[in-house]
Amino acid sequence: MKHTEHEVVTPDGTKLHVDRWTPDGDVTRVVVLVHGALEHAGRYGHLAEVLGADGALVFGPDHRGQGLSDGPRGHTARFEDHAADLRHVIEDTAASLPEDQRPGAVPWLMFGHSMGGLISWMYLLDHEKAVPLAGAVVSAPLLEVAADLSGFERLSVNLLSKLAPKMGLPKSLPAETICRDPEEVARYAADPRRATKVTAGWAKAVEAAAARVTAEAKNIQTPMLVYIGTGDQVVKVPPVVALMESLPEAESRDQTLRTFEGYYHELHNEPQDLRAPILEMVRAWIDDHARKG
Repeated sequence: MKHTEHEVVTPDGTKLHVDRWTPDGDVTRVVVLVHGALEHAGRYGHLAEVLGADGALVFGPDHRGQGLSDGPRGHTARFEDHAADLRHVIEDTAASLPEDQRPGAVPWLMFGHSMGGLISWMYLLDHEKAVPLAGAVVSAPLLEVAADLSGFERLSVNLLSKLAPKMGLPKSLPAETICRDPEEVARYAADPRRATKVTAGWAKAVEAAAARVTAEAKNIQTPMLVYIGTGDQVVKVPPVVALMESLPEAESRDQTLRTFEGYYHELHNEPQDLRAPILEMVRAWIDDHARKG
């Protein structure tokens, strides 16, 4: 595959860094990549390679405040802004592609992980009809962080979100909680491209977005594969299960949940024998829905 990088400027002037992986052969589908917090799109090259074997062109931005994109590090004011950014990048990319790779000519799909899963859901709530998707894969979505805050810590976050929303929270994500592959953990810990802390404003924005998704997810029409590991130490599992079980027409809309016993947060980065079936599941689901699309 050919890997390229470029910038897209949003309507408010924010520069977003975008990674793109283009297969050597014909493009048979396009996959929009939506990464999580405290990481960046560049970490998904191995997933792009797997999907590229089926002819997928894969691209995704570093979200504002993350990776190489503009914005206060680790900060989010509203998840609606991330969804709008994603739509802008999708439309900009579509316009840059040959006509036979644009929406309508080939199927377009989405893969979102963690915070990217929450952003994917917000995108589907606000922009589902903008560029119709043949399906969305949502990996370990963030509805609630796994770390339980004390009463004092919660009060501090609430105060900071009002008085100093861009201030970084003192606690960060321990690298060893993302997966059990020591090489991947070491790469993550040393990665200079990623933000290392989130802000108080980000924490409140997550709460608002999660509340909205929980209330409105029943309106999403797009087929979805949602999956999460029961050993996840980054996001809480029960809210994800409860949300998926609450969808009234999940079966008819092809919206399914899978859980994986003992898997950590980045299921696609677990040790090789564990990640292989995850990557194959994602590849097969995307291939199946691209063919249907």
